[in-house]
Amino acid sequence: MEGILEEFGLADILQLIYFQKKSGVLNVTSSKDIVKISLINGNISGVESKRKLGDFKLGSILVKKGLITSDNLNVALEIQKEEKIKLGIVFLRRGLVSEEVLQEVIKERITEAIANIFAWKEGRYEFIAQEIFPDTELPVSIDTQHLLMDGLRTVDEWSLIEGKLDLDTIFELKKEPEPGQLDETERAVFNLVDGVSDVSTIISVSPAGDFDTSRALISLEEKGIISPAVIDIYKEAREEEVVQVSISEKPFIITTSIIAAIILIVALKGMFDTFRALSHVRADSKIERLKEETDIYLIENGRYPAEKEFIGEEKDSWGRPYIYKLSRDGFSLFSKGPDGIEGTDDDVY
Repeated sequence: MEGILEEFGLADILQLIYFQKKSGVLNVTSSKDIVKISLINGNISGVESKRKLGDFKLGSILVKKGLITSDNLNVALEIQKEEKIKLGIVFLRRGLVSEEVLQEVIKERITEAIANIFAWKEGRYEFIAQEIFPDTELPVSIDTQHLLMDGLRTVDEWSLIEGKLDLDTIFELKKEPEPGQLDETERAVFNLVDGVSDVSTIISVSPAGDFDTSRALISLEEKGIISPAVIDIYKEAREEEVVQVSISEKPFIITTSIIAAIILIVALKGMFDTFRALSHVRADSKIERLKEETDIYLIENGRYPAEKEFIGEEKDSWGRPYIYKLSRDGFSLFSKGPDGIEGTDDDVY
């Protein structure tokens, strides 16, 4: 069974497979992504996305949720590379995350990935009937009917969100929420609003998914707790007025300036720490995207891109080019980090 999504939508395809209780792989391809959906007896057992770097994405979600540390993830990735097993299995065998928690996170990722496909305007699909064996250590099975209902509802809500939220918007706090006014997700997102981070950054570091984080931001704005930051275009004019004050006013201004400077230094210390953390997050995000593009290039061209033709003008969070090196085993891609020196502890992979 194969065709184009414009004629036969993903929901119809999945429903047909579900009612016929078929097992196999549904490949869905478009300019946006290449997705492989595994099904056992009509129910979904897994999803692989070329643009989402499956295992790495799973690890990132667990770190953001506070379920594992970055060090845990790095060690697990090394073990996975050596033993050629799924990352979730590594977490399970080392006792870092329970089977129930892993299954919940994986199901959330699968639902979000399929909801994204529902929004595609064009693409091709191909279903290959074959026997699919469930993972004996970490089995996952999602009722296709339930997923279709959740996924289609998510698409409808996404259409509302897209008209209300801009990824470049910076929110600032307007007032403190009242006790019990926020749910768990809203509270987590509220704690990330600092008047500095834009929406895309908040989504990247949020322990909730993209959709839930976006919905929480809109809810916080509608409740009057946060609002888009306003750029002060009159700041320079006011600063010029201060310079022109009379001599008699200067001692007061100098004293006030010293106090303000002390307050500013304390505030900037916290802000610098935040910026430093967010710079690492942005570098991680860009590296993830570049790795995804490299995988897609390999699929389309049968080889990895040459070093000169790949990175181009891409710069990391500190304004330096990323390091991209080809090897017999594939490629390595990283940033030199804030110190700009390759091989030090702050390198970002």
